Amino acid sequence: MKKFLLAALLIVLATPALAKEYTIKEISDPAGSKPYYFEPSTLTIQPGDTVTFVNAQNETHNVMFDSVPKQVTGMIMSPDQEKEGVKWSYTFTVPGSYHFHCHPHEALGMKGSLIVGQASKPDEIKSVDHDEMTEHAEGAHMDDHDHAATDLPEGKGKINSIDAEKHTINVTHQPIESLKWPGMTMDFPVAKDVALAEFKAGDTVTFKLKLTDDGQYTIVSLKSALK
Repeated sequence: MKKFLLAALLIVLATPALAKEYTIKEISDPAGSKPYYFEPSTLTIQPGDTVTFVNAQNETHNVMFDSVPKQVTGMIMSPDQEKEGVKWSYTFTVPGSYHFHCHPHEALGMKGSLIVGQASKPDEIKSVDHDEMTEHAEGAHMDDHDHAATDLPEGKGKINSIDAEKHTINVTHQPIESLKWPGMTMDFPVAKDVALAEFKAGDTVTFKLKLTDDGQYTIVSLKSALK
C-alpha cells in the first residue's frame, strides 16, 4: 500500500499544471462612480495562462501594456474593440508584473495590472513607448474600416503551439502593416476548414485573417512559409 501511495504521489508531482484561461471585461458606465474600468482590474495568473479581454458594451476600448518585464520583446496591445462582444486574447509566458490601460479612457482611470507567477522587482520591469503604441492603435482604428472582404490582412510568423481540440494556434508573428499591429505573440482561432494536422509547433507560416461575427480575428488561410 505504501508503494502504491508513493507511486501515485510521484505521478501527481510529475504532472504539469494545466494552463488556465481568464476573462477581463472592459466596462463602460458613464453615470457610475467608475465610468470606465476593467473587471477585474488586478489578476494573478501563472506562466502559460491566457487572458481574454472582452468589450462589454458598444463603445470603443483597447488594451495597451505600458509596463512589462524586461524579458518581453515587442509591444503587447490589442486592436480597437468597437463593438460589444469583441475579444482579444494573449498568452503570458514571461513571469513578472504587467500594467495596462485603455488608451481612449486612460485619463478616466481605466487601468489594470497582472502578475504572472510572481511580481517583478523594480529593476526587472521596463516602460513601453506610449507614443509609438498610440500611433499603432490609431492606425489600426483607421484601417479596420478600410478593409474590403476580398482584401484580408496577411501575416507571417512561427507557430508556438497548436490546440487541435479548440482549433486554435499560438503564433509569434511579424508586424502586420495592414492592421498596424506590431510583432506580437497571440492566440488565434482557426477556421474549421483549415487542416491543422498539416502543421506543428516550430513551423513558419503565412496566414490570412478575417474579423468574424464573434468579434475575433480568425485565421481563414494557413500555409507553410520559408524561414
